[in-house]
Amino acid sequence: MARRADLPPGPSSPAVWQLLRYTVRPLPYLEKCARKYGDQFTLRNAGYPPLVLLSSSESVKDVLRGDPHVLHSGEGNEFLNAIVGRNSVLVLDDEPHQRQRRILLPPLKGERMRSFFDAMQAATFEQMNAWSPGQVVSMLEPMQDITLQVMLKVVLGLSSPAQLADFVGKVKHVLELVRGRYGLILIKVLPFKQIQKSRWLPFDQRMRELNALLYALIEEKRRLPAEARGENILADLLAATHQDGQPLSDEEVRDALVTLIFAGHDTTSIALAWFLEQVIPRPDVVEQIDAEYRKVTGGDPLRAEQLPQLTYLDAVIRESLRVRTLFPFVVRLTKAPFTAAGREYPPGVLLCPSIHLVHHREDLYPDPSRFRPERFLERSYSGHEWFPFGGGSRICLGMAFALYEMKVVLSTLLATRRLARPKGANSYPLRQGLAIAPHDGARMTVLS
Repeated sequence: MARRADLPPGPSSPAVWQLLRYTVRPLPYLEKCARKYGDQFTLRNAGYPPLVLLSSSESVKDVLRGDPHVLHSGEGNEFLNAIVGRNSVLVLDDEPHQRQRRILLPPLKGERMRSFFDAMQAATFEQMNAWSPGQVVSMLEPMQDITLQVMLKVVLGLSSPAQLADFVGKVKHVLELVRGRYGLILIKVLPFKQIQKSRWLPFDQRMRELNALLYALIEEKRRLPAEARGENILADLLAATHQDGQPLSDEEVRDALVTLIFAGHDTTSIALAWFLEQVIPRPDVVEQIDAEYRKVTGGDPLRAEQLPQLTYLDAVIRESLRVRTLFPFVVRLTKAPFTAAGREYPPGVLLCPSIHLVHHREDLYPDPSRFRPERFLERSYSGHEWFPFGGGSRICLGMAFALYEMKVVLSTLLATRRLARPKGANSYPLRQGLAIAPHDGARMTVLS
């Protein structure tokens, strides 16, 4: 354990109190600490190694580009094993992590990614068709339904409505238990290793039900010839081999599937809800999005090949991801002494480049509290200046997929429906599991 004198200054309050403050109001707490202690400060949350929050460009760049053998991220996510399994890219480090990334990345970008345009549009229309004029909708829920359906089709290749509904229900039942506000505290209070072995607790029961579906599907697909498995990530995983030529085990395939379904669905849906919360009250931004859409499409339905031309919409999405934080920081556990911005940190410290604090730096984003998409058209930002999906060797596998899906969903929605914020509506950030979501789900009134 690093000595207090080895690390930057930070709050001196009891560790339990620090954990509670960060859990309940994470963003204001980080902002207050940054104002008091500067670009690097230390939090000591009960049950966790010391966390050093970093927000200077130099220190963030050094950490994100640091040697992954010295800076571990997966080790700090060990508590996720109960959901994603021990073979997930989220909990692995070093070569095992790189091996899993090499297998999972290709289907989540390029032509394979673009082949899911129709599925994304269809899921969006399905949700919108259920809305009536005058109805008030908490947008987070339909956005979750859209992204979950898309991920199940993309990852598992599901086409049967009954089978899709079965998987949707099982995934939602698990997520109901992990989206709590106090997860960071419960992780340290509850004996998760014992809970994983339990046969009667709700979490274990629901995970076993989901696993039973997944393992049955894996077995079914394995019996099919490769050409009959369709174009989906499950088929890719079954065709993949390790360097010694051995196929992935059923457990490895299951862990990869769960990682992609849970991580790829929940985060994107929150980002979509925050986008609507930020954009709908700004008629000038909505008008520019609409004008660009009409110019690109000529008034016809959007086609997949036209999506890259929606550059203003892309800038608005990026600005929304800057203004509304999904994850306050990323973590790297030092396994050996490591130097960032000229300061050496001992082993056993969690170095935390802060997405939230960097995205609100005045020197990077003049007038940072102002919503101004044009800043992303005026200049490019490097991977240590804008990194809502993390960075370096641990950058989110699904970053390109998430941005693509957001453009499809939002271009379809905004071209088809008119929304408004209910009078007096105000969404404030609230922890939902590990992510930060709008407390009211981003309520909107459907106008037409």
